[in-house]
Amino acid sequence: MKQKLALCPLIAALGTGAAAAAEIDVTITGFGDDTGLARIVVMEGEAGYLGEIPVARIASVPIRAGRAEWQADDLPPGRYAIIAHHDRDGDDALNRPFLGLPQEPYGYSNGAWTSFGLPDWEEVAVDLGEAPVRQAIRLRMNAFAAVSQMALVGLPALVALFGALALLRRLRRTATI
Repeated sequence: MKQKLALCPLIAALGTGAAAAAEIDVTITGFGDDTGLARIVVMEGEAGYLGEIPVARIASVPIRAGRAEWQADDLPPGRYAIIAHHDRDGDDALNRPFLGLPQEPYGYSNGAWTSFGLPDWEEVAVDLGEAPVRQAIRLRMNAFAAVSQMALVGLPALVALFGALALLRRLRRTATI
């Protein structure tokens, strides 16, 4: 009997130590079209956000009518950051081919934004606890990336156009001689 009573405080302590899982609902908008997938990366704590520890969760969800929705109800309570992007080509990566600038639209938790680097941790931090948390993330294209994309596509077109104009001018000159 004494052994059973001695185990009661231990069992009670173990029972109260387990924390309930947190719930988060994420809605992502700002897609140019429904091709590809919405990619969501959830990072735990500032260390996760800075890439010092592995990410807490990665998910890819379909885009329907210009929006994507994702839910998790099994994350431990704590502080998290979320980055989402439009994975147009389905390669599971945020493409950064030119100067390291993202070439796909992306967004952060709490609507945080920056043109260079990551927003500050405090701007993206989301506290998950007992109450469900809702996050709305609007994807945007980095202005510098958009200009670089136009330059990469537009520069060869401009060279071809000016080359064609120069050739046309030369042909006219030789036709009048």
